[in-house]
Amino acid sequence: MTPWRDLPLDRQTALQIAYGEEMARQTGTCSLDEKIARFAAWLAPQGISFGAEDLPRRRVPGSHSTK
Repeated sequence: MTPWRDLPLDRQTALQIAYGEEMARQTGTCSLDEKIARFAAWLAPQGISFGAEDLPRRRVPGSHSTK
């Protein structure tokens, strides 16, 4: 499977839009764990893996990345 973080940004965006359209027809959830599980399950048949480590990190004002 291709890790989510290895996909080009335009592909990630296209998948997020398609997923959003699919989820608009489903029952919502407030659980972040459930949201991650649903997205990962939706991506898996497309050969893409996704986990909590793929979520964007919040930037704290005034802090600088060391990467």
